[in-house]
Amino acid sequence: MEISVTLDLMFNMESKIVIFESNKLDGKMSKNPKFYPKGVSESERYERFHQERLILGKKLGVDGNHILRSRQKGLSKVDYPDGKYILLDDSHMTKEDYFYEDLPADILIISEKYPGIIVANPCADCPILICEDRKKGYTALAHCGALYIDRKLPQDTIRALIDCCNSSIDDIYVYVGSSIKKESYVYDCYPKWAKSKEVWEGFIMKENSDYHIDLVGAIEKQLKDIGITHIEISPIDTAKDPNYYSHAEEVKGTQKDGGQNLVGFYYK
Repeated sequence: MEISVTLDLMFNMESKIVIFESNKLDGKMSKNPKFYPKGVSESERYERFHQERLILGKKLGVDGNHILRSRQKGLSKVDYPDGKYILLDDSHMTKEDYFYEDLPADILIISEKYPGIIVANPCADCPILICEDRKKGYTALAHCGALYIDRKLPQDTIRALIDCCNSSIDDIYVYVGSSIKKESYVYDCYPKWAKSKEVWEGFIMKENSDYHIDLVGAIEKQLKDIGITHIEISPIDTAKDPNYYSHAEEVKGTQKDGGQNLVGFYYK
């Protein structure tokens, strides 16, 4: 089994975090029944998922029980104002397995005071945004699928750091995780979820009878518009790389075994 790890993003100020991306070799990283053969019980699915996280933690040198993730609206039955963030502290680390802490929000922020505590989110084509304030020692993570990009979650993530941690734009370094790229993300009609003309102008492109969607380009523009200049983008296209899970390929029927990639970080 392998895992993709970025130890230090290549910018002037040294990073204090470890960024990782799991892939198919690390397991399904999900308890969702659609990813398992019929007859696998709920308890067995939970245990398999738990064991995968423990193994992942061991490989990273941290406790696999100490992984925190948000419960994001649109993906679960929860509601809150757009751009809601949670600054993580001891009160969010009460369960034996942190993955089941209830954290309804778009954005999770953690301080360098909590080394070895993982903040992550499962995905299977959607970009994960990791925004590190290298001066003050805070990092924010947000799952930025198309619906969230449409409502400018990338900018809300930067504003969360400014509001919560008094961050300066110049000190924020952003990593955009592996995701489906415009060559692979294709609709046969203009997507109904694309409500904001401002967000998608130049990033939903019609080629012949198809529409190509550039999630990463739309994110990058939002970040630059708010003043972010330190941006690293993973070149991996999850729909083309056979090591990564891809929802688009699953829908097309070209991916036999479904699952999710767990993308996140922790302080060294």
